[in-house]
This record gives sequence, structure tokens and C-alpha cells, in this order.
Amino acid sequence: MRTVSTLAGAVAAGAALLAAPAAHAATPAASAACTAAVDAANKAEAAFQAALADYNQEIAAGGHPGSAEQANLDSLKNAASLATSDSVRVCGATGSPVGTMTTGTGSTSTGHVGLDLAAGVGLVGAAGLTVALRRRTRGGDQA
Repeated sequence: MRTVSTLAGAVAAGAALLAAPAAHAATPAASAACTAAVDAANKAEAAFQAALADYNQEIAAGGHPGSAEQANLDSLKNAASLATSDSVRVCGATGSPVGTMTTGTGSTSTGHVGLDLAAGVGLVGAAGLTVALRRRTRGGDQA
């Protein structure tokens, strides 16, 4: 009976761990303002992509777009960037770290990893054991 209850406990713990990230991901900041901002950003991006496709199609056909076409493309790109940043601000989902960032012992590590340290100690110990065994088999002769 004890194994069945232990197994059931492990299954319940595993299910809870798997359900926690899904529950967290299922609660976005979906307000009316956020939805409107995302829609505006998507429309601005679609307008920019359509203008870019036309611009590239004109170049592919041997044409030479003028400064008006370039200015329109730049304006649409700026509007798409502005709408995207507005949607991020309104929705509150930056997806990037906020606050101070620190580095650990490496460039981006957060500290010593126990497995790496254990492996290093094991390698040094194995090398020391190899040297000791070689000395013993040679009878201490180092010539």
C-alpha cells in the first residue's frame, strides 16, 4: 500500500508542476484597450509589409522607386514601430527583463553549478589517483 500512495503522490506532484505554467500562461492582460492596441499594431505592420512588397516588386521589375515611395515606406515603418511599442505599453507585456541585472561567475551564469564542480573535482581526483598508482607500480622509481 505504501508504494501505491507514494506513486500517487508523485503523479499528483508531477501534474501540479505541469499545470502551473499553463495556468500562468492562460491569464494574459486581455483588456479592451490592449486588444485595440494589438489590432492597431497588426494593421500598421500589415500596411508596412504591403508597401514593402510593392517597393520590392517595383525594384524587381526594373523600376527605380523615387523619394516619395521611400518616404512612404519610412513613414509606414515608423507607424508600425510606434503602434507596436504602444501595444506593449498598454498590455504591459514587455517580454524583457525589468530591473537590475547581475552576472554570476561567468558571463551570464547565476552561480556555481554543483554538477560542474563535482565533475572537476572528480577529474582532478582521477588524475591524482592515476599518478599515485603509476608510482606504486614503478616502485617509486622516477627515472
